[in-house]
Amino acid sequence: MPVLEADSLSVRTADGTRLLDEVDLAVHEDETVLLCGGPGAGKSLLAKALTGVLRRRENLEIEGSIRRDGEVGLVFQHPEVQLVRRNVRHDVAFGLENRGVDREAMENAIERHAARLDASELLDRNVDELSRGETTLVAILGVLVTDPELLVLDEPLAPLDGYNAGLVLDAIDHLRSRGTSVVIAEHDLRDLLGRGDRVVLLDDGRVSDRGDPRSLAPALRETGVKLPFPTELALERGARGREVPIGTDD
Repeated sequence: MPVLEADSLSVRTADGTRLLDEVDLAVHEDETVLLCGGPGAGKSLLAKALTGVLRRRENLEIEGSIRRDGEVGLVFQHPEVQLVRRNVRHDVAFGLENRGVDREAMENAIERHAARLDASELLDRNVDELSRGETTLVAILGVLVTDPELLVLDEPLAPLDGYNAGLVLDAIDHLRSRGTSVVIAEHDLRDLLGRGDRVVLLDDGRVSDRGDPRSLAPALRETGVKLPFPTELALERGARGREVPIGTDD
């Protein structure tokens, strides 16, 4: 069953420039969808459109429809912009306070989700002490405590070193294991291709192709999307279909 459906979704500027064009997309329960494409393809814009944040932009016109079944959360490409308080615990509590959650239930939710993300040690730190990966992790935690049906991540790995990328990838693995539907807008799939159930390829604001990661790997390579080295090597040697490795476990 879809947790989100976009039908003929189009976005254009006030002067008529079309940024997204007739996008149809469904995200199902327990599914991880990768939104991919080159620079300017529209993946970050689509990620924001799916969550509804673009409707507050007066300079954009939005056509089509989006149906959401439950809460949808968004973690921005620059997650520091959504941290509004100095202390991590207080920041994570912000969304729950806005929903009128009582203090005991709020603390229980924060502690429970922080433990699941292996982020408990971050709760009593200040946000200006966090690394980029830790900042992304806190932003994910701040959304996750509201128990969204769908979480949208806008380029969560850029730019992160190996350690900080590992923090975010562990969080993504946790989300997938607990059945949260996830949409990831990303150009670099070296650590994500094997984590996706489905890939949606964008080009100039349109969906140019979609399918499972193995079948879409050649098209991704042609558009310059970064792929795992084993995938690149196999494609170079002419591999197709189930012969194409997409992750370290292949």
